[in-house]
Amino acid sequence: MQLSDLKIPNWFVHNKWAKKAGIEELIANIVNRIIDYGVNWVLNDNKSKIPEYDDPIILRQLKFFHKRDLEKKYSKENLFVKACYMHHLLDFFRETRVNINDMELVFKKFLESKVIIKYIDNDNVINFQKEVDEIFQLLRENKYEFYEDLKGMYLLNMENNDIENKKKS
Repeated sequence: MQLSDLKIPNWFVHNKWAKKAGIEELIANIVNRIIDYGVNWVLNDNKSKIPEYDDPIILRQLKFFHKRDLEKKYSKENLFVKACYMHHLLDFFRETRVNINDMELVFKKFLESKVIIKYIDNDNVINFQKEVDEIFQLLRENKYEFYEDLKGMYLLNMENNDIENKKKS
């Protein structure tokens, strides 16, 4: 597969893979919009601002999403954080200049150059290795389908299904 074959993954693709990773659609939509448009535009309130520290943007996002995960009463999972990693990884497949057919190399470069796995907060080490490993494993297990989606096949299949359903009606 060539880089020119790939499309920037749209939110349909982001949401499909978030769902496969066990992330609720509402959470995936919130995370996608915050990453792509910014928290103030998405949540339209002053109390949900991502602090403007000297930290890299990915670290600020992870801290913000981790806080959102901690505020959830119904789940102990880091679904906001997991959605953040999923979003950045899907985009990274399009942005990277390494051989994307070598998924392990992409994962390695993603960890080296794009994201942070752990940080220290008030002497506590916050580590998201588990969430990253789960995402990597999901993509490994569904490699063919994932690459088809990166080429835009997910949308093409959706359109074909719509056409077929209209014919049956």
